[in-house]
Amino acid sequence: MGILVRRNCTWMALRVAVVTWIVLGNAAVYAADVILLKNGDRVSGNIISMEDTILRVDTDYADVIKIDWDDVKGLTADQPFWVSFHDGAIIPDDIGVRDRDRLILLSLEPGGPIQLDKIKTINLFELSYRGTLGLGGSATSGNTNTQSLNASGTLTVYKGWHRLILDGRANRGKAQGEVNAQNANLNTRWDYFLTKRVYIPLINFLENDKFQNLSLRNTTILGVGYDVLDHRSNFLTIAAGPNVVYQDFTSEPSQVIPGFSWQTRWNLEFFGGDLKFWHDHTGTRDIGHDNALRVNANQGVSVKIYKDFSIRFEYTVRYNSQPAEDRKSTDSTINFGLSLDLLG
Repeated sequence: MGILVRRNCTWMALRVAVVTWIVLGNAAVYAADVILLKNGDRVSGNIISMEDTILRVDTDYADVIKIDWDDVKGLTADQPFWVSFHDGAIIPDDIGVRDRDRLILLSLEPGGPIQLDKIKTINLFELSYRGTLGLGGSATSGNTNTQSLNASGTLTVYKGWHRLILDGRANRGKAQGEVNAQNANLNTRWDYFLTKRVYIPLINFLENDKFQNLSLRNTTILGVGYDVLDHRSNFLTIAAGPNVVYQDFTSEPSQVIPGFSWQTRWNLEFFGGDLKFWHDHTGTRDIGHDNALRVNANQGVSVKIYKDFSIRFEYTVRYNSQPAEDRKSTDSTINFGLSLDLLG
């Protein structure tokens, strides 16, 4: 998606603000990538990649040229790029945005904290994603005849200054041949970063629950967010802002209600991602309509068992202070199953 550099002062100031999403401290805006060589020469152009110790640069005067990585002293770029490291390299924690064994940077300063000979590859900051697909269920027979099936999925997509998050789950259960559980929700969220940690989120949260008499609840939120932890694999992000809720119970007329919402997403990984913990929740407080309070929260743990497959345990709680008539305010679900990690 990228940021187009404009020459007027307003757009220049905006570009500087956005660059701070990647690096701490002051950042400069460059019209083109600049490679500083050890012999003192400078090469201007667009960096394509660095692999097998060869840096490829697209220039206006010589098309694509190849530079031996051993001859490079430093570089600055007009857009973020990925850096991966050789095995055993020490990756600084106080520079760029960490994504497991990679960093997202805008520059490699001569004599800086990153040793250039430890860098394995450089690639442009293209689309990347990570997520999970989960499936679980149970069945009993004999004196008790029950079946249950649950599915869940999360996907976080990054590109440039944008982050897209999709998160959904569905549950269905039967007892003695009768359906006794049927609900689903889908959270769609787009974040636009203004600085390294501050962003504007646009969130849409859809819910349906047959046994709460809820045909549809659609919550749309526009606010401000902040990444407390900003590593891709270990993150904590919070967002809040005004919202509009469309709510349709089968037993009541549909309503449109203004309110205030907040959302938290917390993910921690240990042992290279073999052990994961998470907690996500969305809360809303209506303004009017009895000032109803609603919270949807799910938390869990997964343990890797083979390659990208893990055993998954998840506990989900849904609370509504003003449920439909003759319905309880709290529902909870415990799910076990398998999950598949997605990483790209």
